[in-house]
Amino acid sequence: MIHPLLRSEVSIIEWINSFGYSKHERSLEPIKTVLEVLGNPHEKLETIHVAGTNGKGSTVAFLRSILIHAGVRVGTFTSPFMVNFKDRIEINNTHISKDHLGKYARRLKAVLDHRENRDDLSSFDVLTLISFMYFADQKVDVVIYETGIGGRLDSTNVIRPMVTAITNVGDDHAEILGESPLERAMEKLGIVKEGVPLFTTEENPDLLTVFRNHCQGLNAPFHESLLGFDFVRTVETGTLFHYQSYRFVRLKMLGKYQAKNATLALSIAEYLMEAGIFDLDVEVIYKGLDVATWPGRFEFIEKKPPVIIDGAHNIDGLKALIDLIETVYPKRRKKFLFSALKHKDVNEMRKLLDSCAHEVHYTTWKHPNAIDPVELLSEPLDFPTQAEHVARPEYKKMLGQFIKKLEEDEVLIICGSLYFVSELRKFVLRGKELRRTRQEKE
Repeated sequence: MIHPLLRSEVSIIEWINSFGYSKHERSLEPIKTVLEVLGNPHEKLETIHVAGTNGKGSTVAFLRSILIHAGVRVGTFTSPFMVNFKDRIEINNTHISKDHLGKYARRLKAVLDHRENRDDLSSFDVLTLISFMYFADQKVDVVIYETGIGGRLDSTNVIRPMVTAITNVGDDHAEILGESPLERAMEKLGIVKEGVPLFTTEENPDLLTVFRNHCQGLNAPFHESLLGFDFVRTVETGTLFHYQSYRFVRLKMLGKYQAKNATLALSIAEYLMEAGIFDLDVEVIYKGLDVATWPGRFEFIEKKPPVIIDGAHNIDGLKALIDLIETVYPKRRKKFLFSALKHKDVNEMRKLLDSCAHEVHYTTWKHPNAIDPVELLSEPLDFPTQAEHVARPEYKKMLGQFIKKLEEDEVLIICGSLYFVSELRKFVLRGKELRRTRQEKE
């Protein structure tokens, strides 16, 4: 009899997700125990480890693009996915195949079936374990691992990387990582290993002192990547910045925050080049940064008038998005379609959206913790509003007409939870593809 895991991609993903989003106790011991049985595939990998509240995915995308253009075979492990579940495990921008996903899921299931406790592993743990086996068998040159939450007790923190990076320390997941910035910083600093350099674009002077002292205690070289960074400008067609001797570095991705993410990737690439770890050169670094893309981060799904999707899912991310919108489209009438998870500071996000928007449309999607827009708008706001706030319980029924009726002086920004943005992005692009196919047949 063929095991259900052999039958379809859906059944493989359902098995992975059956472990749930959280586990009974945050600990690395369960994943270490399983890795031991699997032969410790993670120890066969050269890795780079990236943590931080915002910008991890973009930093990975920039660094991956640089390395690929240098001829390096690069694995990446990121979360959550934006286009396809399998995108979380990629080699040179190509996601793991269904056959490989099934192969390693079955191998892992054979090990896990002999364990008494199922609650001490999460779906993120399971996918991390699958990635270790896959990348080790594929013999990639390097894997860039993005943490899920925090760092110290994150599933990925069993690796010993050649480089670590922390983008920044924000307020996200305070209920898990700690109420104070210092507590959250220490959780992220948990990825730093003895003698392994840390690069960061954190700007808080107090936290930088904590970073510096922590690295000193581990004899780990510490690099403030924004030293020598100079932002030039961002417009609708791209972003320019300087970094030390690198002048007018160009990005397709928009925003000062993306220039900072690119600087973090650039400073790591320069270290890898100077240390002779990979055969990089300056032109490869320029080219890699210029062509890098990252779905769902200020991504245009229409240009005239502009319709933009962005996974701004926390306060810092939303502030950066609004700043960018005001910079690129100062005179346009701004409409937002927004959704988030209930545990986020949604009221503060509503206040931020109101400061920029003419209209804010709240919606939801199929997720057990998604906001209820009707319930949300039934709660009185504690600030005077300048925008129109509307509940849209079912975005799929109105989005097509909403986009079609946009005026030339308007811009629509679809933002919020990465899970929401991912689902909506697929819905919009599927609709565009169907229309294109219909037109071709006609």
